[in-house]
Amino acid sequence: MYLFVGPLDLIPGYTDWFCTGGSVYSIPPPSLVVSHPHRRRRPSLPSSRQLSGRGQCSSRNTDFVYSSDGWIPINQDGNTYQFNSEGMQMVLVGPDSYNRLQEEDTGLPYNDASAVGATLASDFYMLYGRVSATLKSSRVSGAITSFILLSDSGDEIDFEFFGGDSNHLQTNYYYGGEELFTVNGGLHSFDGINVVDDYHTYTIDWSPERIQWLVDDTVIRVREKSEACQNGGVCKYPSSPARIQYGIWDSSFDAGTTQWARGPIDWAVLNEYPTATVRQISVTCDSRYNDV
Repeated sequence: MYLFVGPLDLIPGYTDWFCTGGSVYSIPPPSLVVSHPHRRRRPSLPSSRQLSGRGQCSSRNTDFVYSSDGWIPINQDGNTYQFNSEGMQMVLVGPDSYNRLQEEDTGLPYNDASAVGATLASDFYMLYGRVSATLKSSRVSGAITSFILLSDSGDEIDFEFFGGDSNHLQTNYYYGGEELFTVNGGLHSFDGINVVDDYHTYTIDWSPERIQWLVDDTVIRVREKSEACQNGGVCKYPSSPARIQYGIWDSSFDAGTTQWARGPIDWAVLNEYPTATVRQISVTCDSRYNDV
């Protein structure tokens, strides 16, 4: 069973809602309540600054057990990923040393040094289409596994997985780099599947009219473009060519971010670095908007 919990008005004491089977239920606040908006620290994506126009998309099906052609490592350190019989294993390499600190105004913990994680991106831009990733996320709290579409103008559509949380994931979309976490995010609860221990297929189906997020071919969320339009006619809806990106990153650098991600990571108790594995990515480009 797939439950949509959203929108993400993640403030203490709120009561959210979810829908299933045509009914609406009230639920108590989930455990990942965030006291203030979180920030991200992803590697910078090398780009040719394609801000508009048609996509230069390449439909493909990559099985990472055999090949990673077409996928560019943003972090060139080969220690952050490796290949095995299951696919590409992405590694979060911990800092040589770190201190556990507390944010002055909230008392929330964070680390003063971050790990280095694998992030890879497509060597092409996609403007509308369907992309699926079969992956298994990290077991370690504070480590975030991500699968996203990201444009040079800051448009984004994503899946994000909380390390160690086997029954939740988050979906988001952003326009023009405006990261409205509590407006455009959706928290999803799963009954009967495990996103940490088992492989599942996560799909973003993106068209000019709507975005669908799917898990194992089941739609868990839909966002219509019309819902993102304002009275002045501006539609804050992802609509610029984007690269496909996936990786693992450390949330521990910021108190609000790592509270959202259930961190910070306690490196002293880990016997090995956090990992996540991507087995396969398939891309189907919309030929109406891409030179394929």
